[in-house]
Amino acid sequence: MTKLDGRLRFLLVALGTYVIIQNLVRLLMSVLSWQQLSWSPGELLATWLLGLGYDVAAGIFFLAPLGFLLFLLPTSWLVRKRGRYLVGFLTGFISFLTVFAAISLVLFWQEFHTNFNFIAVDYLIYTTEMIGTIVQSFNMVLVVPCILLGTYFVTSLQLSFLPRQLDKYADKSWGSVLTGLVALVVLPVLVGSLVRDEWRENISSNNYNVEIAGNGAACFMHAFFHNELDYNRFYAVRDEKQVLNDLRSYLQTGNATFHNAEDVTRRVQNHSRLSVDRPNVVIITVESLSASFCGAFGAEQSWTPSLDELTKEAYIYTNMYATGTRTVRGLEALSLAVPPTPGQSILRRPNCNDMNSLGNIMNGAGYQSDFIYGGYGYFDNMNEFFSTNGYTIKDRESIPEEEIFNETIWGVADEILFSQVLKSMDEHYQAGQPALEMIMTTTNHRPFIFPEGRIDDKYQGIREGACRYTDWAISDFLKRAQSKPWFDDTIFVIVADHQANVAGKTSLPVNKYHIPCIIYSPKLVAPGKNDRLISQSDLAPTLLGMLGISYDSRFLGRDIAQVKPGDEHVFISTYQSIGYIQGDELVVLEPGKKVKTYHIDDWQTSRYTPVANKENLTNAAITWYQGASYLFKNGLLKSVQD
Repeated sequence: MTKLDGRLRFLLVALGTYVIIQNLVRLLMSVLSWQQLSWSPGELLATWLLGLGYDVAAGIFFLAPLGFLLFLLPTSWLVRKRGRYLVGFLTGFISFLTVFAAISLVLFWQEFHTNFNFIAVDYLIYTTEMIGTIVQSFNMVLVVPCILLGTYFVTSLQLSFLPRQLDKYADKSWGSVLTGLVALVVLPVLVGSLVRDEWRENISSNNYNVEIAGNGAACFMHAFFHNELDYNRFYAVRDEKQVLNDLRSYLQTGNATFHNAEDVTRRVQNHSRLSVDRPNVVIITVESLSASFCGAFGAEQSWTPSLDELTKEAYIYTNMYATGTRTVRGLEALSLAVPPTPGQSILRRPNCNDMNSLGNIMNGAGYQSDFIYGGYGYFDNMNEFFSTNGYTIKDRESIPEEEIFNETIWGVADEILFSQVLKSMDEHYQAGQPALEMIMTTTNHRPFIFPEGRIDDKYQGIREGACRYTDWAISDFLKRAQSKPWFDDTIFVIVADHQANVAGKTSLPVNKYHIPCIIYSPKLVAPGKNDRLISQSDLAPTLLGMLGISYDSRFLGRDIAQVKPGDEHVFISTYQSIGYIQGDELVVLEPGKKVKTYHIDDWQTSRYTPVANKENLTNAAITWYQGASYLFKNGLLKSVQD
């Protein structure tokens, strides 16, 4: 046995340890989701074999620094304490990262039912929120010792294989050193150039198998480098001129006149009995409020008794679907009325200022617009976006400290936030200004902590409790608002940013995008129910139509009252897969210019049947998404200049 053999053996042991840990994590995730997983022998074997391949590939990258150290250090260092301490320290650090990532992935899986993705990337960027959520959500007295003990065990196991008598072996030759170093460079390069994340998608039609097959570190890095995707490069495209022509035809309504033949700029003429009154508009965007939580929207067991009761006096849209899976996607759809472009939300992209936003349009109609948020609005670039698109920012920094009696890392309790809304509305009323208040709640977000004594405190720390509390807080807000002189002249809109859980057996499970939408104004809006299919991106133009506000528009959302029956559609997306639904058919566009079409057999369970692509549906899907990407890139979603 040579000295080189000893170093190589140590590296192979370290690689084997890494692979074993990853497969233990894979096993645990499988157990946690055993009911959703496909247990077909063929698919299960493919899941684990491909996962093993990803683990080996990731391990080669992960352990490359240790390999360089072992091959570069002279024998005289490795046989002394300082050399062994240096190897031991690096081994321990890598072991800590491995154990920490493994435990983090299990916790992430419990929350989102996916492998690391762009959400994990965002959380790493916003470390305060990430660490705060972990500390407030999990028992750190248990988690931290597990990480430290795991690190100690893994490090000790690996170091036990480090040769202790290297000085007995022949000295390293320059040839052996050069061979080892070249191998340490060539192997990662080969792995990086040959291994493809897309391989996972071909092993099963069950998305749980696809996610479990992935390696946490590899999935994280893939999400990090693919967070913004150029539509024309990665997705199916059509002739640009034809796309714009078709887009204009889809947006043509009886009350719209296009300014030119080059883009979608048009004048929308609206008339209603509310045109002269200019009522206030309060849009409550509720964090993670799934339709499956609300009895009035189909939940078997409702967590929102107050909202259910409110719907009896309100006008509701029973078939609204969120465009994405993140708060920024919901805010993007509600404020900009656009389909979700691949990758990052527009809120987080450069050049997102002075857009054709709901705030800018309302300001042009004589309103004062505010964005009111219980957390710090630097998160997800919310403050920058809203402040440059017509809104005055009123976030956590605007709330007096003496009024804050309950908060989490994400923001103050919803009732405290609603108190700020009442104060803001009072100020606008005293100034004689009609107001648009865009509100974003936070309590219905992990760690699910809320003030005691509002609902049954047995629900503390779980999603059901946070949802029940938010339901109570909205009801309490409306009761307090009823005593205000501006209440009768105000329209309240209650809508979700996205659902609480978007994971499913398919990559785009339609039932995981279904959200409630309630419009409540006892004096101004008659109770009713609208069962038509409507996108979250349609709410802004639909609301402007109800208000009777005429405006210059570059919205890609449509006033549902102006859409012909049968032409309704919705958009659903992850950060890579983008879907277009019309009728009972779903077109999915994916990187690699892939187009897949499905018939939706059951909306409640997202049971689909693959069908042949249909030219008219495929063209429509491409037109909306390619058109949205083109218009944003070329500044044609900016505010219309007079």
